[in-house]
Amino acid sequence: MTLQLVLTRPLLFTAVAAVGFLCFGRGARAEKTIVVSCVGDSITSRGCASKPNMTYVAQLGRMLGSSYQVTNYGVSGTTMLKNGYCGNADLHCGGNCTYWKTKKYEEAMESQPDIVTIMLGTNDAKGCNWYGPPNGNPSGVEYHKAFVDMVHKFQALPSKPKVYLVTPPPLVNPPTHPDDPPPYNMTKQVLNEIIPKEQLPALLKETGATGIIDVWNALGGTTAYFNASMTCDGCHPKDPAMTIIARTIANAILSSSSPDDHPSQKSNQQEIAS
Repeated sequence: MTLQLVLTRPLLFTAVAAVGFLCFGRGARAEKTIVVSCVGDSITSRGCASKPNMTYVAQLGRMLGSSYQVTNYGVSGTTMLKNGYCGNADLHCGGNCTYWKTKKYEEAMESQPDIVTIMLGTNDAKGCNWYGPPNGNPSGVEYHKAFVDMVHKFQALPSKPKVYLVTPPPLVNPPTHPDDPPPYNMTKQVLNEIIPKEQLPALLKETGATGIIDVWNALGGTTAYFNASMTCDGCHPKDPAMTIIARTIANAILSSSSPDDHPSQKSNQQEIAS
């Protein structure tokens, strides 16, 4: 009897292992959490969201679901320009407010991302930056060079992430004070024409980035954005606009991912679209 038990236990183990392989090895693959790192300025970090869980990054995380880990690496006031000036409400420019020297940039580079979204340009559009010494001659040269460099640095990471270029929101006069100019000496031409229509398409072609996510048009351009429910000051988005930004980015991410890898994505995409 003892000999029989010794012989049947390995056989039983083998049978259980075979069943486990059939059930789990072939039919049920463990889902890998997809890491999404969102790079940006104050529009990313908080903007005019009513509370932290209403930023577009926080909403994006809820829209994508539990298969995704979405992290906010936004830093208020920062530029893509490597020597971009800081600027305040008094239109004074000085110092260096580049995103490149922030702790959040270091953390984003160390996050082992599968997907990176970059929305930088709003503070670069301040007159002293875009048309000043930080941006070279002709204007836009240094912004373009810095953007190319950042995309390439993310693309070179061991995780080989997809990198999306995200248009900043439109720039309009403050809806509650329409006779006032846009805030912080920001330039309408740069944010409504040059960056979305010239810079980002050229950057996409040069860098081979995954794509452009056009939140500028998703927000309805300058016509729909000139609304007190959309922006608090003509630049920073409020909750409804944050939702549109999050939905636009989520749809771009899900449409380029394979539902076979994450079966939950199909239902997530249908829910977001609705």
